[in-house]
Amino acid sequence: MKIKPIKSIISIGFNVFLFISLISLDLSAQEVNQSTRAHLREAEAALEDFNYMNVMAAYENAAKSSNDVNITKQAAWLADSYRYDAKALPLAERWVELDGDSDSALLFLINRQIDANLILAAKKNLKDLLAKNEGEADEIFLAVMPFLTTKDSSKLNKLIHYFSKIYDKSSYVKYAYATSLMQNGDYVEALANAKKSVVLDPAWEKPKLLIARILLLSGKNNEAIDYVARYIGDQINPSSASRIELALIYMSSDRLEDALGQVSQILLERSDQAAAIRMMAIINFRLEDYDAAWIDFNELFESNLYSMDALFYMARISEIRGDALEAIKLYTRVNSGSNATYSQRRASNLMISLDKQETARIHLKRFGQKHPKFTQEMLIAEADLLQVLGKNLEALTLYENLILNYPNEYKFSFNRAEMLLKMGRPSEALSEYASLAKAFPKNATILNAYGYVLTDYSQDYEKAIKLIKKALKIDPKNPAIIDSYGWALYHIGKYQQALRELKKAYELYKDPEIAAHIVEVLWEIEEIEEAKNFLLETTESFPNSNYLNKLSNKLFNIEES
Repeated sequence: MKIKPIKSIISIGFNVFLFISLISLDLSAQEVNQSTRAHLREAEAALEDFNYMNVMAAYENAAKSSNDVNITKQAAWLADSYRYDAKALPLAERWVELDGDSDSALLFLINRQIDANLILAAKKNLKDLLAKNEGEADEIFLAVMPFLTTKDSSKLNKLIHYFSKIYDKSSYVKYAYATSLMQNGDYVEALANAKKSVVLDPAWEKPKLLIARILLLSGKNNEAIDYVARYIGDQINPSSASRIELALIYMSSDRLEDALGQVSQILLERSDQAAAIRMMAIINFRLEDYDAAWIDFNELFESNLYSMDALFYMARISEIRGDALEAIKLYTRVNSGSNATYSQRRASNLMISLDKQETARIHLKRFGQKHPKFTQEMLIAEADLLQVLGKNLEALTLYENLILNYPNEYKFSFNRAEMLLKMGRPSEALSEYASLAKAFPKNATILNAYGYVLTDYSQDYEKAIKLIKKALKIDPKNPAIIDSYGWALYHIGKYQQALRELKKAYELYKDPEIAAHIVEVLWEIEEIEEAKNFLLETTESFPNSNYLNKLSNKLFNIEES
């Protein structure tokens, strides 16, 4: 089995220049029919105009009008890169149909099925791939691991558990299962499987560092520190990865000087270790030594290593220093990585602070056009900006367009429902939530939102509590859902039970809205002094909270009258 092509599918990122060359290649192919050629020319023209939606549409049509494997493969990659999940899946299926012997095609399809939460289909295809390549389970699981360990899904967890039982001697499978369990919050089982992975392959470092991460997430910071410190102490030449992991744990424990010590040790041994320079820069930033952090980040940027991180933090430093123009300049250059969306939002907010509202909107629109991976996020950011500017109808229209273009993405309908509430149209919002709850009956976020809105905008408390209880069953430790439950109980007069639930929610997450609910209940049961004291305390903690400020005015006016 050839593993290299499989790995290339995993790591591939869509490149515009590659795309242009692929179009040219397809146009010159003899087997491409006239209709397909026309669609590819449309794609080429749309690309020149940075109209990525039309690029995708044209290339999808090219794939449909042709039996060419390469065109279909390119269309599938494109749909995935542009995050058109509803298009990527059928294109992946078509690719497998046209090239059934391709392991890369099958792996690509498995990934799309996982993205779509079609776990049974992914399971079948993964079984087929393993059966086809008997004796190479470790290599396959190593290749598929990024797919298996990046999503928080109970169904996916069950899938990995299934293969974990069959391939009980595979360190990679145990590692993948441990990672999945960790993401689902089952730290006990995650730890057990990570330890099994270590036993199966003592030379592999990743499961050892995973053990440390699990200990950290389960609140056992000191154990995590001791574990990694012992591991480092047992090594003749400890790896940079292990020292960085220990530095991260120290940072999580607010032991920044200790973290700095580990990073300094790495740099003593190898001064050009980019990951260590990055870590040192972040630590200096956390220590508010912005001059030192700037020097480190600038070094990273000039070396073209972690350049997006460098730009992001340099932008933050510029913003902290009050240089809005420099911050905007740097934020707008962050065009990839996990900070890209936030950076563009910050840039647009700073533009608004400089009274450049239209510039802010144009920036978000153009960024989404030039970087299609972030098109959705930029459109959402634009809608949020429109709301800030008081252009609610335009924001609503934007969400409606998003729903049309991304019918399988519930978040746009969810955002539309929230918009309708803000616009004073609760009946339409409730209708939207009802449709969402029907379409996604096991989505805790939707069930909770629907129940909460029913509580506030109707008197159907029985239905509201039923929905919230369903959400709690799916996600029992979510403070937002616990708050909703307590708030609904308050509305049906179960004040003591409501108070217990609300206090539990506030303990998990210090939020002004939850605090306001607690005050309301305390006031209702005539615990006036406790209500006042808690209101005063939380108002000091959240001085800009509309919830608490409105409640303060309401209650004190009542008292005065």
